[in-house]
Amino acid sequence: MKCPNCGNRTSLNLDMHSGGFSSDESPLKECGVCGLVWRVKTEAGEMKIDIIKPPDKKK
Repeated sequence: MKCPNCGNRTSLNLDMHSGGFSSDESPLKECGVCGLVWRVKTEAGEMKIDIIKPPDKKK
């Protein structure tokens, strides 16, 4: 999947399990280039991007 921040296609699936969260429904992705962590979720039948961690700042 393409990163919504930088457009790169290098991403990792993060396997997270906690109460009330199903990684099968909306798995977390981390961009290998900018570090953004996001998931795609469905709200009212519409796909939305949920940013979990903003991209790393350039130094």
